[in-house]
Amino acid sequence: MQTDWIRAVQAMAILALLQLPLAHALPAQEAPEPQALVIAAENLMAGDERHRSLQRRGLSAQILLNGDVVRYRLTFTNVTDVEARGVAFVDPIPDGLLYVGESASADREDARIEYSVDGGSNYAARPLIVDIVDGERVERPAPPETYTHIRWTVAGRVAPGAQVTAQFDARLHTLSAESISEEMSSEASESTQQDARPAGTDVSDSRDGF
Repeated sequence: MQTDWIRAVQAMAILALLQLPLAHALPAQEAPEPQALVIAAENLMAGDERHRSLQRRGLSAQILLNGDVVRYRLTFTNVTDVEARGVAFVDPIPDGLLYVGESASADREDARIEYSVDGGSNYAARPLIVDIVDGERVERPAPPETYTHIRWTVAGRVAPGAQVTAQFDARLHTLSAESISEEMSSEASESTQQDARPAGTDVSDSRDGF
């Protein structure tokens, strides 16, 4: 089980704002403005039986288990009083998770979505990898699970106070024989505990928020 996945949303994205007048930067002594880019994460599997089982044991339903899917949502806000141009933001796929194909989206039609398979050095709408087949170099589309970064680039302008929201899904994939065995043992133990629990025992809900 993983309990530190939420930390992956902190300082994971890179925001690029091109052609914003520097004259509108706030003096250091003024109160900070709202963050230009906010990232949130949600475990989409938190309501299934495996996670309810965690809750019954007093644990957080947000703990990641094998196969869980996390939805990352990135919200850019133009916190200046001028139009923003050349808005682009990049998010690495968190360690231990694999990108879910075709899950990346944005709420602006002029947002171009590109992917990297080499740690963020190069981007393409459909990255290619090279295989050697019978001694020949053959290019083929990279499997989505090999993506390392996602980049959204907004072609048009973003008005003052306006927002651009993007999202993608990533799946926890650590299905080793050892991890499967540990998880099955944990579930079997929980089942035994449930059978032995006296009727009417109150189990508090310890669901954690973000």
